[in-house]
Amino acid sequence: MKINKLIYTLFILFSLQYYVLARKYSHHYERNLEDELIDLISRNLNQISSDSTEVSQESYNDENKVELDDPVDVDLWNKLNDEDIKKMPQIDDYSSEKQAKSWLKWYLRVSKRYHQISVLLGWNHKTNLTEENRKAMSAQHLKSAPFGRQTLPIAKKFDEYMTHSSDEDLKRTYDRLARGTVSNNDENVKKSSKLHAQLEQIYSTAEVCELNDNTKCYTLSPYLERLMQIEKDYDRLLWAWKGWHNQCGNKIRPVYLPYIDLLDENIKENGYKDEAQKWIEEYEMGNETEFESILDQSLQDIMPFYEQLHAFARGRLCEIYPKRFDCNGPIPAHLLGNMWAQQWQNRLDDLMPYPDVPLVNITRILYKKKYTIEKMYKTAENFFTSINLYPMTPKFWARSMFTKPVDRDVVCHASAFDFRYHNDYRVKICTIMDDDYFYTIHHEMGHIEYYMSYANQRYDYQDGANSGFHEAIGDTIGMYAISPRHLVKIGFLDEESINSHYEMNFLMRMALQKVAFLPFAYVMDKYRFALFRHEINRDTELNAKWWALRIQYGGIMAPVPRSDPENFDAGAKFHIPSGTPYARYFIAHILQFQFYRAMCRLQGQTKRLHMCDIYGNKHVGERFKAMLAMGSSKPWSEILESLTGENKLEPQAMVDFFEPLYKWLKMENLARGYPVGWK
Repeated sequence: MKINKLIYTLFILFSLQYYVLARKYSHHYERNLEDELIDLISRNLNQISSDSTEVSQESYNDENKVELDDPVDVDLWNKLNDEDIKKMPQIDDYSSEKQAKSWLKWYLRVSKRYHQISVLLGWNHKTNLTEENRKAMSAQHLKSAPFGRQTLPIAKKFDEYMTHSSDEDLKRTYDRLARGTVSNNDENVKKSSKLHAQLEQIYSTAEVCELNDNTKCYTLSPYLERLMQIEKDYDRLLWAWKGWHNQCGNKIRPVYLPYIDLLDENIKENGYKDEAQKWIEEYEMGNETEFESILDQSLQDIMPFYEQLHAFARGRLCEIYPKRFDCNGPIPAHLLGNMWAQQWQNRLDDLMPYPDVPLVNITRILYKKKYTIEKMYKTAENFFTSINLYPMTPKFWARSMFTKPVDRDVVCHASAFDFRYHNDYRVKICTIMDDDYFYTIHHEMGHIEYYMSYANQRYDYQDGANSGFHEAIGDTIGMYAISPRHLVKIGFLDEESINSHYEMNFLMRMALQKVAFLPFAYVMDKYRFALFRHEINRDTELNAKWWALRIQYGGIMAPVPRSDPENFDAGAKFHIPSGTPYARYFIAHILQFQFYRAMCRLQGQTKRLHMCDIYGNKHVGERFKAMLAMGSSKPWSEILESLTGENKLEPQAMVDFFEPLYKWLKMENLARGYPVGWK
């Protein structure tokens, strides 16, 4: 085996030498050579890893029909489910806990297989956007739909009786199962599956062409995203912003509206008022009014700080772009270093409190230290194992998509996958070597750590305490990964470089990433809830309402006039066409500071939280892991309390983290005469 690997490695090296020479003289070549070499090396390393993975010959659970390490076999799994569905336990007493447990065991076995198939087909489609893969997903939706139609009414009947059970686990389980939805119309299942695939296809393949050369066109990732991060020219940024929102959002609009109409029809068939009610129910934070009140209050608690941050950013940008916009009003969305103005850290160079003390350039360090894409992932893994969390599995390394393929269209939006099948965990990231992806890698692998931690829970509890938890876990680790103390430990930063000015600059960078995000995250579902509730006139205010909310809650405006019959700027953000709820990210940004503060307190640090680092602290890691291992087996408030001692969202944890910067901003804005708020 070692000889084969040596021969294969030599082959790669000779191939690379030829590859460089061939590419050097190709006038069609426009990608950065170093990036493409990294892509090529990564793919070959993955092949080596895949070839060297040992395959176990143990049988699959008690089925004795498939080998332990075989990938999910769609045809076989469906066949096994067909056989099991015929053997549904007989029910003659819905009040019987014994029958409830027997039926549940049967249900979870079938449901788990359908989940595994769904994840596999979803992975296949997102990593290779072909019509064949789309049809496979659609066919599977039709295949599994009858099971849902058969079982949901039964789960609801059991829930009626189990509500009064003394078995808290059984009560919780059926309460969650009864929330499911099914479609009784196969034609609608086909239509919604096709429309959803169309939406992802539009988003992933939309291109923006140069004004004077329609042969030079660019997708969002990596070109347009990178341009928004580094470009400073007002008009060039406007070209990218307008181009993307026109080419993506405008095309999304006519597909998205019929798609949500189908969702609305289906959700009402299942007894809900609208899709908003269904989304909110899953957070286990009370009814619609209670849930939205919690979010409203959390935003209000942060807004005084956000307004100071907004005032400072607007004041500086007004000096950079004089007479381009009203210095007392909203900030044009294209000037904040991000296509959606959701995070602003890419404008840090222009917003730094002390420009003479720049932060370490992580991107530059990665290249200086000769990092590869693989090493970025290994560095993240090292953080997790240092606090006694899990190393990534062999399948993670062999089967993940670490870079954007050059031979096919893919969904580049970073995401993590839990196949719930024999340690098969993967990430899908079109990674490039920069500081943003250094953070993103830690975030997505944080999801994987959560998956592995709760893998021993029963299938229906293999989930986050609520969806906000999942996002918060990765972000908490990401915060530690770029903290000054941690960067010193891994050799990215010299200890003597850290002083009070450096710390203030670091806090500014974090605020531009974390605090700036909250109004955007809040509006994403505020807007969709209104749309789902038919509170928005689609003909006259579909786009206008989006920008009215962006201005009202975040002080961000469209940089050019937008036309409502044509534009759909909300659709130019991935989570809208993908149908992904967004309040989870808002909640996560509160929770992550609670997690962070709690873990710092566990190692005795209560002040200057931004200088805390838990790297290497196995005691803290064990407490963290214990919380993760609970999955969704308990109410999220209990799970939160197990680590933090708090049983509700506490925005004060974020304020505590940024306290030095908040004080500085108030004094600086006053001294500079920057107005706070917007018209």
